[in-house]
Amino acid sequence: MIVMRVLLFGIDGLAFRVLDPLIARGLLPHFQRICQQGAQGILKSTMPPMTPPAWMSISTGLLPAQHGVYDFWEYVQTEQGPLAQVVTHRKGGKAIWNILSEWGKRVIVANVPLTYPPEPVNGIMLSGYMAPDTHANITYPTRFKDELLQEVPDYQIDLDPAVSGGQIGDPLAETLKMTRSRLAMFRLLLKKPWDFCFLACSGADRIQHLCWDEIMAFHPQAVAYYQMLDTALGMMLAELGPDDLLMIISDHGFQGVRRKFYIQEHLYRQGWLQMRDTSKRRRAEILGMARKIVKVCNLQQPLRRLRSQLRRSGVLAVEKEQHRAHLPELDWLRTDAWVPSASGFLAGYADIFLDKSLTEEEIQLLTDALCALRDPETGASLFLEAHRESVYGSGPFAPAERHLILLANEDTTLPTELGRGALWETSDVTSGIHHPDGVLYLYGNCIKPGARIAPAHVCDIVPTILSFMDVPTPDGLTGKCVQSAFIRPLTRVSSAPASEGIVKQKLKKLLSESR
Repeated sequence: MIVMRVLLFGIDGLAFRVLDPLIARGLLPHFQRICQQGAQGILKSTMPPMTPPAWMSISTGLLPAQHGVYDFWEYVQTEQGPLAQVVTHRKGGKAIWNILSEWGKRVIVANVPLTYPPEPVNGIMLSGYMAPDTHANITYPTRFKDELLQEVPDYQIDLDPAVSGGQIGDPLAETLKMTRSRLAMFRLLLKKPWDFCFLACSGADRIQHLCWDEIMAFHPQAVAYYQMLDTALGMMLAELGPDDLLMIISDHGFQGVRRKFYIQEHLYRQGWLQMRDTSKRRRAEILGMARKIVKVCNLQQPLRRLRSQLRRSGVLAVEKEQHRAHLPELDWLRTDAWVPSASGFLAGYADIFLDKSLTEEEIQLLTDALCALRDPETGASLFLEAHRESVYGSGPFAPAERHLILLANEDTTLPTELGRGALWETSDVTSGIHHPDGVLYLYGNCIKPGARIAPAHVCDIVPTILSFMDVPTPDGLTGKCVQSAFIRPLTRVSSAPASEGIVKQKLKKLLSESR
């Protein structure tokens, strides 16, 4: 009997605009092999293109309203206003590892974001980004943690938040160190028995946020990181059998930006939100004037170095929490539209929460006004897309409040700080932010060499894997199978009638295979 296995390599934030120049220079031989002998195309992220919902849609084939993950936080309404709570795990929906485990497939899942606490699977799960640290219970079975730390004693789930937040340290050097231990972990897991293996890396996202200019200039340490990914890919290629499928994916793409538009400040000036304590706004304005003086005097880089030195010496506090929500202190009784999450600064979007008192006509007026905004320097529209909460899909975890989700153009990001003197700013350093277009590669004897795949969606990954492995696809999945890359069309195996349990389905499958 032919056993068709799938190796899924997930790389947070991997983008063709970074990969292609490195491949063209011959620096990534294994990626070059995939390009020549496999298929490739764009993998569209969720809207907005954020890490938590995108990885959960990759893992479940569902939109956020079905799996319940929208951001690093969820917001609980209280009398004092919204309260932010950190999200470490999806709320609903079966993940690909649950479905395959039920069918007796051996699974390995390692370092996938928002998989804490680890779930019982038919194999091994190692929690990824948003898990606390290696002192916590991060593996299933629990005994695997001892084996991992014995084999890879310096293993870390992710960068120290102070490094990934740009507060201290050298993010390139620290990411290289983290990835060396990640490769050792991959080597350990690839030798285990598996039918489905899902391995993820987060380093590309970390360095692309902080070191975009260095990456575009082929800084040796930046090149070394992508060569480590290429080494990991070589390890995976060596483990593939003739009937196996390799998929390389990213949860979103990346781009560099220098322009900023302070969306929350704009809402304040237009009267859509009101502050509870205006003295704090005044302090923010004074700080904004100080920043302007620093920029005019060209003191940004010396000041960054001084801040870093003061943090290292302990004079300035270092943010140690992995994620902290900075909710604005607003007068909630007089606020109609606000942006609770600062994540849009990382991904070029604004998720505007709309008060229940607003009429649809008022919401349309706000939408039209925002979509009419243009960059005073370039004349380009500020926003490329505008969506309502329906973009999150429908399901048990659909948001209770109304939303207006706006995607900025490719040259702009959207900070949420209040009290800025100017709504528009140009930074002296390029910031790396998310882009909706991620990466999809398919490789194996079943794939057409050199094929170009029409843009797929992150929700298409699960149905493609299940169809390839000849496992019934649950009803209700958002995605569809990526057919065009395969030499022989994949056939979706329909779910059994509701009256049949999983045991009966397995018995029927075993009987059909034995004939």
